[in-house]
Amino acid sequence: MLVRLLAIAAVSFAMACSVWAEDGDTTESDSTVSAQTEHITTPVFHVDFSRFHPNLGTYDYVVSWQGIPAADVSISVNQEGMRYRVVATARTYSGIDLFYKLRYRAEGLLSAVDLLPIKTIIDQQENSTKKNIQIEFLDNGDIRSVRSKNGSGASVNVLSTDNFTLEPFSAAFIARSLDWKVGQTNVFDAYNGKTRYLISLTADHEETMRVNGEERKVWVIVPRVTLAENNTPHTKLRDARIYVTADERRDILKIVSSVFVGSVTTALDAFTPAVQPGLTHMAERERIILK
Repeated sequence: MLVRLLAIAAVSFAMACSVWAEDGDTTESDSTVSAQTEHITTPVFHVDFSRFHPNLGTYDYVVSWQGIPAADVSISVNQEGMRYRVVATARTYSGIDLFYKLRYRAEGLLSAVDLLPIKTIIDQQENSTKKNIQIEFLDNGDIRSVRSKNGSGASVNVLSTDNFTLEPFSAAFIARSLDWKVGQTNVFDAYNGKTRYLISLTADHEETMRVNGEERKVWVIVPRVTLAENNTPHTKLRDARIYVTADERRDILKIVSSVFVGSVTTALDAFTPAVQPGLTHMAERERIILK
């Protein structure tokens, strides 16, 4: 059980989305009611790209419990014209696979103009259970999702809402783009194709971390996730701290989350810049040392 919690907690925080992509075994009627909840009102966020310049390339993270490595997480960000393509993957190590096996891949398309979502595809294997979720934001404002489990018949749902509703990738990127002040809380309406969640992020404090010998100021962000339907806490999300650099890159350096025993740390291990247009050689992978 502890190994399973380790993997779920680590992957969910590291990608800032997986916890919303993994629902419990609710009935179809329950998930429809949850998704269609219409009392939700959250702010509309506008991205200021003069203060936010996300690096293009691949971030590699190592997930560990009490210092014991357990999983790898990778997040790649690339720009294709007026769109960002974001790919997040995670896999538990072979030793962990003996007890709990997780393979996860999510791909999202975001507008490079305002970071609003276009389409997201999530493939997840948890032990022998395989899930596929596709979320598409239609031109008329509706959100269409198609879900399947173990290759069975697909379940289709169309969400109509006037609220500023996002999916995991866009919620994470827009949150990163914000200029945080200590004590400030921002709330996002996030839809994972089945259920809507209210994601509350609070800037708890600022501190300094050393990254490859260079001091960088970071915001320490505390997340809270509740079901939009009844405002009850998400059962798989425990206390966590997200360390985001307070500069124009807004890199996620580290995430520390509590489990039943000890804590899980997801730490940035390396960054590989994207290949610049017109260049043919591969960019060098830079190891990251955090202190």
